[in-house]
Amino acid sequence: MKIAVVGATGMVGEVLLSLLPKSRFVGDEIHAFASAASAGATVPYGSKELAVSELKNGSLDGFDIAFFAIGDSLSLEYVPEAVEAGCRVVDKSNAFRMSEGVPLLVPGVNDDALGRAMLAANPNCTTIGFVHAIAPLLPFGVEEVAVATYQSLSGAGRDAVNGFLGYAADVLSDTPSYNSPDLATAFQANPAVDRIEGDEYLEETKLRLETQKITGLDANSIFPTAVRVAVVIGHSMSVHIRLRDEVSEAAIREALAGNPTLNILPLGEVPWSGWAVKLPDKVTVGRIRVRPEKRVVDFFATSDNLNIGAALNGLRIAELMFS
Repeated sequence: MKIAVVGATGMVGEVLLSLLPKSRFVGDEIHAFASAASAGATVPYGSKELAVSELKNGSLDGFDIAFFAIGDSLSLEYVPEAVEAGCRVVDKSNAFRMSEGVPLLVPGVNDDALGRAMLAANPNCTTIGFVHAIAPLLPFGVEEVAVATYQSLSGAGRDAVNGFLGYAADVLSDTPSYNSPDLATAFQANPAVDRIEGDEYLEETKLRLETQKITGLDANSIFPTAVRVAVVIGHSMSVHIRLRDEVSEAAIREALAGNPTLNILPLGEVPWSGWAVKLPDKVTVGRIRVRPEKRVVDFFATSDNLNIGAALNGLRIAELMFS
């Protein structure tokens, strides 16, 4: 097959290129695309380098599948053209997630939603980890969920990571000269991850609406607070769930353990964000607490927002498309 990675020089594109040689697409023809500014650069793919081509109209003619890891505006411009040309597309941006008729997929949770779609949307990186963690508890009757997310700098892109590292180096060397006006998260927790429009925090709205589309839970029963923290890789979350039924901790642990994507820690082990780097293809869950008489479950989870939260989820969607 002929496969395109669009946004190959970005953080998610790089992770995807590291995963493809280990996937069912190994041996297929891979092409890297990015903006004009990156054209002519090279990116690693397995043991070789791929030349990066500029994405233009008609670039994806003749391709079997394209992974888009670029911004909303460029996805809106080029994805419909690619689909019209007969290319299947997995799109990471927010452009099509809530579009009617476009499946929003977390493989292992809602595979049947794919159908015969030529275009599938990859959910927000926070949504993916969240949905994996709560999906096993849906049979117990989830009535309400409060979740606080602690989202890493890499979720905001390479510039945010490099800016923070530069600022941190200045602070630690006691020579603050790095001009980083956008780094409100430097050594802080910033409870405003995305744009704020009126009383809507867009990152939190994404989590609510995407979870509803994927799981069927009422978006009005999900109460998120999104926080950007000074962690390079690894989104974490503290989850509080109220259930319809009383349930034991043993039953909760058994249900969570039934999801192969989850790494369930034993009592006494803490799911700090380093687990995201240690097991990038898993959502690590720990600090599980159950109050049966109040029908309440609490836990803490962490996952790699670039891997399982983006590139790996997209790769699994593509594998479903050709299964």
